[in-house]
Amino acid sequence: MTYQVRNIIIGAAALYISAKDSTDPSWGSGPALPAASSGQSFATALDGSADFRHAGFTTEGLEISYEPDYGEVEVDQLLDSAKLFKQAMKVMVNTTLSEATLENLLIVWGQQTATLTSTSSTNDLGIAGGALGDEPTERALVAVGPGPKTAAGVKRERIYHGRRVLSVETTAHSLKRNEATVFPVSFRLLPDPNFASAEYGIIRDRNLS
Repeated sequence: MTYQVRNIIIGAAALYISAKDSTDPSWGSGPALPAASSGQSFATALDGSADFRHAGFTTEGLEISYEPDYGEVEVDQLLDSAKLFKQAMKVMVNTTLSEATLENLLIVWGQQTATLTSTSSTNDLGIAGGALGDEPTERALVAVGPGPKTAAGVKRERIYHGRRVLSVETTAHSLKRNEATVFPVSFRLLPDPNFASAEYGIIRDRNLS
């Protein structure tokens, strides 16, 4: 048995959200990841892409939950389950956005991009009620954080890419005298059947040096 200290990861991730949403006619399967030069951080490639927007500071990091749900077949002779079968699946990404911009509030509330309008002196976010039967707005999410080093000590980063993310849960923020206004958000990931064995997205480790 060997212990590899280099496989221990510490550090926060940079969060990016797609600039367009699923209501855009050109959405398709969402924006593709941009190409990054060798040795270049993927965050730099995302900063230079018009398809993604940096969400700014976060609080308490990024939490990714993978929640399979298995049914059971119980039999008399074993006094227990003889077989398990997968009957449901859920993937979630939870974080708190620390920059209280209207652009971030738009994401947290899961509203369409068109509900945020700007003039030379004002930015307005309409509190949209929607209509009965409306489908939630989908976006793409990318997080770039530290990854485990290789045996040669090469620095690496880890990229999380969710192709279809939706904010569909209750969220609340406050304005208090002695606390920062932050936006907690839970993103639900949905699968895309066009990507076999990677329906929800990908997690990629890549070398930086």
